[in-house]
Amino acid sequence: MVTDLTVRPLGAADVPMLLDMLRELAAFAGDLAAMTAQRADLDEALAEVPPRFRGLIAEDGSGVVGYVSYTIDYSIWTGGDFIRVDDVYVRERARGRGIGRQLMRALADIGVSQAMRVRWEMASDNDGARRLYAGIGAAPADKTIWRWPVAAMEAFLDRSEPPPSTAEGGVPSEAGRGLPGEDGFILVLRRESGTE
Repeated sequence: MVTDLTVRPLGAADVPMLLDMLRELAAFAGDLAAMTAQRADLDEALAEVPPRFRGLIAEDGSGVVGYVSYTIDYSIWTGGDFIRVDDVYVRERARGRGIGRQLMRALADIGVSQAMRVRWEMASDNDGARRLYAGIGAAPADKTIWRWPVAAMEAFLDRSEPPPSTAEGGVPSEAGRGLPGEDGFILVLRRESGTE
């Protein structure tokens, strides 16, 4: 356990350092091209009320050594908010000292105080993260995460295929695309005038 460690909330002044660590994490994951956030993006998101994302920063005597970033999301299954962890990252020079565990402890304090469960994703081959999470009592729920990039959605929408069948008397929206929903598209149905 690290004795000189401080874990504190992420503030606006931390954004440049957070960007540095995001790039470190992206490089560690072998996906530097995927990290496209700019300072203005994070400044704006953090300044909103409530903020679009939140975080905790870990510091020791040598400076910032890690962070956890998260959002507050809503679950229709539970009818309440939950914490969705985006990243847990500890700088290479500080790994193996229990810093990830302390970040998760601070996050657990928030979850317990707000009565919100916590969930996250991780790469299945990240053995270090697996050990950390098992050690704090978290358990995996096997799911496959699907990601639908904007370019792929545009290509899908541009294909000339018939729309899905609608309920009898229903007509797709004028745009034929429906409204964007959290997990896909909601087909907007309307009845022809004069029908019941």
